[in-house]
Amino acid sequence: MVGAAMQMADGLKEQLQSLTEGVAFLWPEITLVVGLLLVLLFDLIFQNRKEVGIAAISISVLSFLLVAQCLSFVPNLEAKDLFVGLITVSSGANLFKVGFTLTALVALIMAAQSKKYAQQYFSSSEWLVSLFALLLGAFLMTASSNLLMIYVSIEVVSISSYLLTGLGKGLKKSEAALKYLLYGAAASAVMLYGMSWLYGLTGSLDINTDTFIVGMNAAQPFTLNIAIFMVLAGVLFKLGAFPLHIWSPDVYESAPMPTVTVFSIVPKLAAVFVLFRLISSTETTDFNWQQWLGILAIGGMTIGNFSALWQRNAKRMLAYSSIAHAAFMLSGVLLFNRAGIEATVFYAFIYLIMNLAAFYLIQVFENTTGSVNFDSFRGLGKTMPYTAILLLVVMISLTGLPPVAGFNAKLFLFSAVYEGYVSTGDQIILWVFIFGLLNTVVSLFYYIRIPYLLFFKTGDQIITKQEGFRWHMAWGTFLVLPLFLLFFRSDWFVDLLNSINFVF
Repeated sequence: MVGAAMQMADGLKEQLQSLTEGVAFLWPEITLVVGLLLVLLFDLIFQNRKEVGIAAISISVLSFLLVAQCLSFVPNLEAKDLFVGLITVSSGANLFKVGFTLTALVALIMAAQSKKYAQQYFSSSEWLVSLFALLLGAFLMTASSNLLMIYVSIEVVSISSYLLTGLGKGLKKSEAALKYLLYGAAASAVMLYGMSWLYGLTGSLDINTDTFIVGMNAAQPFTLNIAIFMVLAGVLFKLGAFPLHIWSPDVYESAPMPTVTVFSIVPKLAAVFVLFRLISSTETTDFNWQQWLGILAIGGMTIGNFSALWQRNAKRMLAYSSIAHAAFMLSGVLLFNRAGIEATVFYAFIYLIMNLAAFYLIQVFENTTGSVNFDSFRGLGKTMPYTAILLLVVMISLTGLPPVAGFNAKLFLFSAVYEGYVSTGDQIILWVFIFGLLNTVVSLFYYIRIPYLLFFKTGDQIITKQEGFRWHMAWGTFLVLPLFLLFFRSDWFVDLLNSINFVF
């Protein structure tokens, strides 16, 4: 009896020690929770003129988190399972968290500079609490290695996204939020049902265990394919990829610019990481990942780029553009080798920088004209020349032309895809490569449309030419400069990716 009691005590001590170690690794998530609570408490305690305090707390927390993440980042960190396999900490996940934090911080700066929505964002805590919750869910998505944890983290991101879309007044905004909620609820239900099938087939929720992998390999192909398709539906919805992209244009058009900036980056990149994890645990099964992801990539490129050609609103154009970029990322994911992983991550982070710069600069023009319809850009290249040049650079980068980093991103990605075809001879990879090149040409026609209106068309509105220094010029330069830097010295980031131990 005494021996048994001592064994139980030792076991409890080991569990408590493991729990303590796990909490220490989750300091970024804990920082977000603390920031969320501080903003909420400040909003409850102070009733009048609290905008400055709420903005200061939120920006300070995210700035501290970003600096701390960069200083503590270890490229060759050994992957570690925490909380009985619920979470896996790795250097790859930490890199994505840095990108998410940077995105949220730029979105806060955009919110503070927005003429339309600055007071709405900081007059109460609703928007900031939802933003911190979305960021927390994205952090957990990159760390989750358990089906239940993956579902919970995706739902945290989804619910926060629904709230962010619907906050504020306006019939169009409410309609977009309702559509987003209905589509999201359906996708989540299908995904959860698929996860229950996977649990029934394997007897395990931990996708990294041998039990899960053996169970997947022993499952009947037809049943397994249906289960994976259902799980894939939920991930593709968060990725905003074809064919679950229907919600994107309406949400992008109706939501404020800072909110759209977050939507266009954080859930997408988190979904890419989850997709890597799912493939790593099921790549030895009868499910043909390359074929299906190749079809989705080709469909997404084509639908996204050709739909963007007919848009007359900058945010709707960028919505369809994001569908195409999600398809480009799938092109690297389907290879699932070291070259494909690095090419996808490189592309994802260049996409992050390009989107931050694009949405920030478009908001600058929105503050001037009050609109993001294409007609509102006419002639502004003469009254706001520096900002217009910065936006021209971003659009060239989004197209994938030199001398900016978008060219390197697509070159790196297409090179990995072609090498994948040469090594495997799989025809679907060749078709992805061909459609990728053709769609890059198509994208030129809509990305250059805004610079064309800025510099070569004359508008009816009378706007005084801006002279002297403006803060948006400094912030715009700060966001655009890395695109030049990573074009001429992309080896810096590639060397970093080479040193990272990507464990999924």
